[in-house]
Amino acid sequence: MDTKQLRIRYHNEWPERFFFPAEKKFESKMRAAGLAQGLVAVPLQLSSDHKFQFYLGYLIDALDMLPMRPDLAFEHIWKALDAEFFVVQAEIGDQNASRFDGFVDKVLNDSNAAGAFKEYIHLTPHQTCEYAAKRVIQASAETDRNSEILLNRAKQSLDEKFIVALTSKYPAGANGKPSPADQRKSGRLLKLVFGGEEVELGGAKFSFSQDSLTKFLVKVVLANSRNERFHGSVFPPFRSSSAKLSTYAHAYFLLHLSYSLLLEVFLYRNYGVVAAGQVKDGIKHNANLFKLLFEGVE
Repeated sequence: MDTKQLRIRYHNEWPERFFFPAEKKFESKMRAAGLAQGLVAVPLQLSSDHKFQFYLGYLIDALDMLPMRPDLAFEHIWKALDAEFFVVQAEIGDQNASRFDGFVDKVLNDSNAAGAFKEYIHLTPHQTCEYAAKRVIQASAETDRNSEILLNRAKQSLDEKFIVALTSKYPAGANGKPSPADQRKSGRLLKLVFGGEEVELGGAKFSFSQDSLTKFLVKVVLANSRNERFHGSVFPPFRSSSAKLSTYAHAYFLLHLSYSLLLEVFLYRNYGVVAAGQVKDGIKHNANLFKLLFEGVE
């Protein structure tokens, strides 16, 4: 039975439930690893602060989506983060300032933040790298406002020369997308970049700081993933004929990274609900959990 038939069957048999092929593979992977969840929540203390409780509401909504729907969990956490982006922008006092840059500067430089989210940079999975490369290449071939914004964010996060060299070496085809081979090659290049390696492209050598890579992940990968899902421009991921274990790796990466960033917010806002050492230990544990489930998955 193909996925078209499975979707009809699922609809008609609801509220009874069953797993689609990719969901079966992920559930089997979890069972083989002896895991009940793909993310562990760091314990929090009580605070009556309204903003903290506001963010916490979205966080517990996210946890209820696990383990099978990390994509929906990510969406809930993004709502809390997006609200924080605007708070940071208001504190900067310049509505023309990038709320994403302001937030990244905050989590990287605030003395109360732990900086533990950087554990995830070198864990960026292949599918996330391919996703980012494909979207940047597509944006370089389009003239609409959203594509222009995405491309500018990529150039502002990494070296503009690097983005130009990337889109020149792996250009979009007549359909506005890179070829499957170029998508894989450009994704592998970004995988090297996130692994901290120096790469050569267009006759020049490039290497990037963790600050630049963090901005790219937040401004390009996380923000664009959320926007696509919000506007219904991508197919629901796990009940598609193309869904694989790597689909879960990408979704769980977005979730893990966004969750670690929200924990940083709890720290630098001084809510008193968690200590920096707990955040570091929790993120390190979750990063190891992510590696256990998805290391080597392509």
